[in-house]
Amino acid sequence: MIKELAVTILIDNRSEDPRFLAEHGLSLCIQADDRRILFDAGQSDTFFYNAEKLNIELRSIDTLVLSHGHYDHTGGVGRMLEINPALEVYCHPGVFILRYSRRPDGSMKPIGLSKATADALHRCVDTIHWISRPIWLTEDIGITGPIPRRTVFEDTGGAFFLDPEAERPDPVEDDCAMWFITGRGVTVITGCCHSGLVNTIEQVRSITGALPGIAIIGGFHLLHASMERIEATCDYLHSAGVGKIVPCHCTGEAAVECMEQRFGGDMVERGKAGAIVGCRE
Repeated sequence: MIKELAVTILIDNRSEDPRFLAEHGLSLCIQADDRRILFDAGQSDTFFYNAEKLNIELRSIDTLVLSHGHYDHTGGVGRMLEINPALEVYCHPGVFILRYSRRPDGSMKPIGLSKATADALHRCVDTIHWISRPIWLTEDIGITGPIPRRTVFEDTGGAFFLDPEAERPDPVEDDCAMWFITGRGVTVITGCCHSGLVNTIEQVRSITGALPGIAIIGGFHLLHASMERIEATCDYLHSAGVGKIVPCHCTGEAAVECMEQRFGGDMVERGKAGAIVGCRE
């Protein structure tokens, strides 16, 4: 089991400390004993600035995991590969798909990889580890691969499409998460959780077994969710015995407030750029 786990939020939508920059996106630096993993790469390379302020040497990162192929999780990939061309990259082959979201005014916005990111990944395409099923990086660390959609109340959480005419819905099938097994249980790391938070935790449980002391950190994509879905999600978290919740990025204020009301401030810690969430055995 992992003896020491530290998750540093390099990029989030919010920052309460003027030393750290925020942007719409997510990037987490994860140290699990002697493994150093970058989970997602924000909307830009702004996470480099925050890493410097936190005295994190990004050249020492050995693994890059991309949760899915949206621009706000992949923007710093090119620069990361420039400084560390030997980086082990893990992602689903669907990251290259052209994708769009429909704005409130009906216009369409491209939300897939930027050209710079796509070019950087194509340059190392022969060495990328493609995630089409659950894999274990070590006996205590893994990536879910595509997550089965089992619940009746969870969806991708927005108006996402595979074409600019909005005729083909995008189920974001490349959505992946990670897990880390510690002596206190399992920590689940999510990017945007387009598969649904309940589906994601259930997938981790089906792979690792019903471990106690679950912690969840990342974006939960409940920003546009109905209160019925938010409440059903909170009901599940309560029944699952989740012990720590760190909502980031796309979780949404209504969902965070509902979690705080249900579980209290000791259990719910709002994500923000520069924050460090740790677990030591």
